[in-house]
Amino acid sequence: MKSILLHTSDDTGFDSRLNIALDIARAHQAHITFLQPSIQIPPMAYAPTAGHFVADLNFGDMQEVERQFRAKIEAELGSEDIQWDWQVGLGDAARLMVEQSGLADLLILSQAPKKMTDDRDPQPIAGEVAIHAHAATLVVPTDAESFEAGKPIVVAWNGSKEASLAIRLTLPMMKLASSVHVVSVDEGLDLPNLDASAYLSRHNISSELHQLEGGKRNVAERIEEFANEKDASAIIMGAYGKSRLRETLMGGVTRDQIFKSKLPLILAH
Repeated sequence: MKSILLHTSDDTGFDSRLNIALDIARAHQAHITFLQPSIQIPPMAYAPTAGHFVADLNFGDMQEVERQFRAKIEAELGSEDIQWDWQVGLGDAARLMVEQSGLADLLILSQAPKKMTDDRDPQPIAGEVAIHAHAATLVVPTDAESFEAGKPIVVAWNGSKEASLAIRLTLPMMKLASSVHVVSVDEGLDLPNLDASAYLSRHNISSELHQLEGGKRNVAERIEEFANEKDASAIIMGAYGKSRLRETLMGGVTRDQIFKSKLPLILAH
């Protein structure tokens, strides 16, 4: 993890995702790119009625707020011993994150509430970014305070290409973890798939394989319960864009976890 792309916006989740980004950057000696979406718009002609609407928005004041936020964060970064740069992009935050993900190892953004009640709530972009980005996406709960790279990591595994990609993209994080737990949920399947553990062993990463009982329990809750039992730093899983004919582990689990997980969630599609 040498290149981190951080969604940079003055919302209630920024402090938590900044702290997590700094912790990961220190652990991996990584570079952070602060990507700040801007409301700046190019000059254009408006119809008379639209002109009143645009004038009421007062873009000048909005841009000044953005500049003040950047100045505040840059001042704070002066005491941090990490490499970083700042980029400003025009347009939608999710699109900008995806566009800039090509040469990033990890994207970091915040968990959004299922229903936004405050203008400063984090934007609900995690699902779209995780599905379309070319890097692993770390979804940070807004109350997260730190990320301990040396803690255990839990991998939700069902043998899919999405889960496989999630493992490949997060190998550097698993190498620093004190233990790696590969978890499958038993929903009437055969013996657990051993491919993930075999792959990890070739990268000198030891892992423990666990087959959890599914039953009537919510799969997402069962995975998170297990992760909490292991005092894990994060849960790694594949991200699905739509339902599948045979959903064995992820599908709805991804959607549940994006909004509800109390632990940092690392996704890949």
